[in-house]
Amino acid sequence: MQTLTTLQQQYDHLASQQSHWDELRRTSEKIEILTNLVGQVDNEELKELRRYRDRTRVLESEHAALQKRFKEQEAKISNSERAALTVRQSLAQAQQRSSEWERRAKEYEGQVELIQTKLDQAEQTHAQLEADHSLVKLQLEEQEANDRLSQASWRLFTPFTSCLS
Repeated sequence: MQTLTTLQQQYDHLASQQSHWDELRRTSEKIEILTNLVGQVDNEELKELRRYRDRTRVLESEHAALQKRFKEQEAKISNSERAALTVRQSLAQAQQRSSEWERRAKEYEGQVELIQTKLDQAEQTHAQLEADHSLVKLQLEEQEANDRLSQASWRLFTPFTSCLS
């Protein structure tokens, strides 16, 4: 009996230990489950971090490309501004030359008008001189005709006058 009691006590003791072992096993399984969950979370975080890293690399390369393009655009703008300045200077010089040519053209137009006026006056004077010349020529011809007439009449009357004398 005593052995049975001892065995029963040992059995009870082992049974209580078995429950501890079962509890330890369940706890161990829970810890394993938690470890797996933490591992999965870590894996998810790692995957997320890798995606973030990959995206960051793409963004960094795009950023570098944009910086390069920005510098190129700045250089183009600078070149354009220099070209615009050169064009403005050329335009200002062209406007100066243009105003000088316009001033000279006005001077020449004034000279042409003066010469045209003098030419008109010279043509009027020439026409007047030709008219005067024609008038003098007519008067000369008339005078010559009168002289011939008077000589002819003198010749006609001279024989009569000599007879009368």
